[in-house]
Amino acid sequence: MGQATGKFLVMRRFLFLFFIAASSLSFAQGLESGYYRVSNLKTGRYVYVKDNKGSIDIASRSAEMGALELWKDHSRTISDPASVIYIEYIDSSSGGAFYDLKAQGTGVHDITDYYVYAEYSKGSYQVYAEGLYLCDSNYGTGESGQMGTNRSGDYRRWLVSKIDTVNEFFGIKPSVSYNGRYFHPFYADFGFSVGEGMKVWVVNSVNASAVELVPFEGNIVPAMTPVVIECSSENVDQNKLDIVRLDGTVSQSNLLKGVLFNNATRNNRVAFDGNRMRVLGIMPDGNLGYVYSTDTPDEKDGKRYLAANQSYLAVSAGLPDNIRVFFPGDENDVEDILIDNTTKAVYTIWGTKVGDYTPLQIKELPEGIYIIDNKKVIIR
Repeated sequence: MGQATGKFLVMRRFLFLFFIAASSLSFAQGLESGYYRVSNLKTGRYVYVKDNKGSIDIASRSAEMGALELWKDHSRTISDPASVIYIEYIDSSSGGAFYDLKAQGTGVHDITDYYVYAEYSKGSYQVYAEGLYLCDSNYGTGESGQMGTNRSGDYRRWLVSKIDTVNEFFGIKPSVSYNGRYFHPFYADFGFSVGEGMKVWVVNSVNASAVELVPFEGNIVPAMTPVVIECSSENVDQNKLDIVRLDGTVSQSNLLKGVLFNNATRNNRVAFDGNRMRVLGIMPDGNLGYVYSTDTPDEKDGKRYLAANQSYLAVSAGLPDNIRVFFPGDENDVEDILIDNTTKAVYTIWGTKVGDYTPLQIKELPEGIYIIDNKKVIIR
């Protein structure tokens, strides 16, 4: 890394010093490449990647590290992708072993064109760049800390834990509950498979009447794939993901998109756009749907912002604020909905209006699947 001396590195996507911290995973301990969490030895605060912007000025011996947040409470790491990084052993040289570290859509080598080094001793790790040792710069026992280079001793020592499906696990905390089922829109920079009783859904069609959720094709969801996860329970420890390294794209059509960050302090977030976005939620009539965001507007600009590490539905302008979600097998028999003699609007499954018909006329429609009274109806 000597080539960087005296050189100002503007990081297009900031994680440089955090990844150096993560690189403290010592392969001298026989650890393989994999996913880990990092915590400070002195304060017990865990490192989170909440942004991808920043800079390091080697000449002035300073760095801008606001993208990295440190928080106590191991339980809050469980469902937060910002606490998960991938450590990849690259090779060894006279300076020691070097690594590439990746998380939240970027990595050390992507940002700097360099790999990173670390020192292991006394069961923990000191991490550095050009003589600057990374530390938790906040004294005391408060919940939050700040990444810096101004502390010595145990404040600049780091512990690491490999993520598995037992102790240091990653679990989904469902955010939407519907008819005894639990869902969460999810987007992260790691591949995964789901545990028993869980399902993964994507969207392959949407119109004014219906959003079709269909099963994800495959056993492992690649990194950066926006999905909806159906959980087995409302309890996080029963919704564990088996995290694996798998990059790539999904072969099937998927209209879902994803957001990695929602950092108001650093203005790195995505505003909700009612003309082209809907989020998973409960419709006014109580059905599961993709809805116009009802999140609390920002006090400063009045905008609503998409949550970090969550998926959303990309829609065309002009679609309703609320669009019901349907699953395979949700079809109702026509006799189950024609319980009165009122005329009803009938739509194709693609959202095209067929017409307004009486119950008798509806029964005479060609065989197929229609949307009537906001329900998917099969006519045989």
